[in-house]
Amino acid sequence: MSTGIKVIALCSIVMAVLTAWQVVPALGWVEGLLWSLGYGVMVWMVFGVMLFVFRLLRKAR
Repeated sequence: MSTGIKVIALCSIVMAVLTAWQVVPALGWVEGLLWSLGYGVMVWMVFGVMLFVFRLLRKAR
């Protein structure tokens, strides 16, 4: 579990930085940072939902 959280943290940070890199020149700093923050949070949301689903499925056995 610890390794998975480290991988998700790294992926969300990398995705946020790459998104900011692409969006800031086109839309400006405020919108670019909001989009990058949104993508970083979405990675954690997907991880959390999948963790919840797998825990529910594990209890169903």
